[in-house]
Amino acid sequence: MSPIARVLGLSLGWLLASMPALAQDDRDAAVRAEFMQQIDALDAMPSPQAGSATGVASEALRQYVLYPYLEAQRLRAPLRFGLPADDAAIAALLLRDGDAPSARDLRRDWLRDLARRRSSALFLQHYSEPRADAGLRCERLNALFATQAAGTPDEPLRKAVLDVWMTGAQLPDACVAAFDQARTRGWLTPTLNQQRARLALEAGNADLAEFLLRSVPADAAPTLRAWAALLRNPERELDALTAAGPAALAAQAPEALAAVISKLGRRDPAGTATRLDRLVAACGTPCPLASPATPGELRREVALGAAWSRLPITVAAFKQVDEAVVDERAHEWRVRAALWAGDWTLAQRWLAAMPPALAEQPRWRYWRARAEARQDAGNALSRSLYQALAAENGFYSVLAAHQLGQPYAPTPIAAARDATLQQQLASRPGMQRARELWRAGRNAWSSLEWGEELKSLSRDELIQAARLAQTWGAQAQTVTAASKAQVFDDFELLYPRPFERDVDAAARLSGVPSNWIYAVMRQESLYDPRARSRADALGLLQMLLGTARDTARRQQQPLPGADDLFDPSINTRLGALHLRELLQRYDQRFVLVLGAYNAGPKPVARWQPSAAALDADVWIENVPYNETRSYIQRVIWHSVVFGWRGDGQPQRAGALLKPITPAAVASGADAR
Repeated sequence: MSPIARVLGLSLGWLLASMPALAQDDRDAAVRAEFMQQIDALDAMPSPQAGSATGVASEALRQYVLYPYLEAQRLRAPLRFGLPADDAAIAALLLRDGDAPSARDLRRDWLRDLARRRSSALFLQHYSEPRADAGLRCERLNALFATQAAGTPDEPLRKAVLDVWMTGAQLPDACVAAFDQARTRGWLTPTLNQQRARLALEAGNADLAEFLLRSVPADAAPTLRAWAALLRNPERELDALTAAGPAALAAQAPEALAAVISKLGRRDPAGTATRLDRLVAACGTPCPLASPATPGELRREVALGAAWSRLPITVAAFKQVDEAVVDERAHEWRVRAALWAGDWTLAQRWLAAMPPALAEQPRWRYWRARAEARQDAGNALSRSLYQALAAENGFYSVLAAHQLGQPYAPTPIAAARDATLQQQLASRPGMQRARELWRAGRNAWSSLEWGEELKSLSRDELIQAARLAQTWGAQAQTVTAASKAQVFDDFELLYPRPFERDVDAAARLSGVPSNWIYAVMRQESLYDPRARSRADALGLLQMLLGTARDTARRQQQPLPGADDLFDPSINTRLGALHLRELLQRYDQRFVLVLGAYNAGPKPVARWQPSAAALDADVWIENVPYNETRSYIQRVIWHSVVFGWRGDGQPQRAGALLKPITPAAVASGADAR
């Protein structure tokens, strides 16, 4: 056979072999499109009369793996308009599908409707405790009271009531009727009221505690009443306790004092420190306060509050804390306070006092190296610590390389590949539903299906599940599975560059590096163009509509609607322009931009250094919001990885770690 014939033969063979697969892809796309059209029509249905707009399902759609979602949504539709539900059809679907993700919204809404209609027997038949919220748990109690047969034992119902009732949280109005019946039967006794009042006080809920204590004799539970008064007016009550002396302090619940001092210490650390000094002086020797409110523990809470506000008294406050009561929070925050104050000798001493398991974390190994270097620039120990960290992966590895004056390259560790196992996983119905839901743009449902599937997988299966999701372009599912398998360093798997044309165009327009845009995108939405937060932040860069429209006006861009922000090209363009504006506000300090992007400009203004410039790493370490500190560190790490993935070269972090000046923070806070 000639070479041309061989090529033609191979091409024809490939085409013939591929035709069934291509035809199947076309059929999948067609039925998926029909599903999307009908379920979108249900979502957009403006009135109950429009129900027929969803049309009749084709035979292919009825056989489609996602058809149960369409069935459930059709049965939910009348509930949106307060119309009669098809109880028989819903019951049949729930009996068939059980706790499948496709049925959960329907079950919840139908149970609420059954409770409204007082269809107690049907409610109890289909009630599902694992998925019930507080309202449904209360409606279950109402149904149990309504269906209790004469002569049946009370104890199971009493136990069910107490299981719901014994909480420090405020319960919904749906509970009122059941609790009234329980009181009539004598189940909610004054003793139980006191027990629940204590739970409420431990949760900081003075209103609920005082309501419960109304049913307790006036001379009973004096400690709980004093606790509630402390929560209601902590400054006045602490001053009164101080004036009353040791006997009054001894009668106070120690956990109440600890909670109130901790609360006040966050709100007014300096004033609380003064109050605490007076209280301890009035306490006498020996002080009657008992754990968890010993004077030392109370001083610890005040010192933590001062650290979170970066007050000048912070270091002195931590020095007053007994070593015996220094917990993990205090170990960490007293080192941070010393760093903020520029007291490297003290930071070194407090680092040396950390428990070994804490001290060996990359964070504290890095700060040990920094403290050693500040004491002696040529310190061999600091250099060896930096070098060891720079050979690892993570935010503190980037910082270590920066301190060495070296560019940084991550060390990729590829996870295993197993095509056979991936095929086996792909054949599972739950995986198929997760994939089709992703392709249909129903990402929240896809994540539910995916989460259910991951519960039963081994580590090897989780890794291949992550690779399987990668083939769909479902990065949220990829990262979820990889994280559960403890895979963090396979950068090809975890750091793709989708929407590259849009991101590159946004970078050229804004001047913001593409790896910075990708880093924010990955942290904000995990590449999901349909992402929507609880605060209604939308799309890849999680923009609020108001912010996007304001940015568009200032930058002479078309004004977007909410749906426009689900378009990757629009979202990345406006998001990048917004980042440019923030960079201009904050004097090109990307660290401050990230703080404002996550927490807002007002907190960033509160976190400004007092007078002198502060190293970026010290400023980041002292961000008091755990979420925001972690956010900044992760986005910087993502930026370095994306830069390295983009050009294959080790990255320098200097542009990401410019010193923080008071002027830079203030200019950002004042901008509108």
